Amino acid sequence: MKKLTLVMLLGLCSTAAFSQGPPPPDFDEDKIEPLRIAFLTKYLDLSSEEAQKFWPVYNKMHDEMKSVFEKDKALKTGKEIKDMTDEELNKFINAHFENDQKMLDIKKKYAEEFKKVLPLQKVALLTDAENEFKRQMIQHAKDKKEGGPGGPGGNKPDDNRHDNF
Repeated sequence: MKKLTLVMLLGLCSTAAFSQGPPPPDFDEDKIEPLRIAFLTKYLDLSSEEAQKFWPVYNKMHDEMKSVFEKDKALKTGKEIKDMTDEELNKFINAHFENDQKMLDIKKKYAEEFKKVLPLQKVALLTDAENEFKRQMIQHAKDKKEGGPGGPGGNKPDDNRHDNF
């Protein structure tokens, strides 16, 4: 039943997670969040007690990362790179690397926080879980764009890549 619910929710979504670049105009993070919660909870095999402690910490990390992502996204608006002066390009490049470093700092800070609420093995699996969620969301978006599973470039019916959705 959980799988069916996730498949139905996934049908409402048509894009990758926010950290994959600027979302399309129809992006609705409120539709993605339940999927992320279910996927990460299942992937990490969180008990009810672990989930109660984990999700508030994760949500704080997610909010901090989203803030940095928005700043990085703002760097890309405005002038085209080909129209920038060398001085503007240097500022753009440096600001981008500063934002990358801020993202890494956030991840490191919250890894320590997760160690307080989860077993170390689950903390170590978190990055894999997030990457797999993003990969599956991207694949779903591609499948939807290309006519769905079995369509041009879509998954064949026996393809198990979406087993978690």
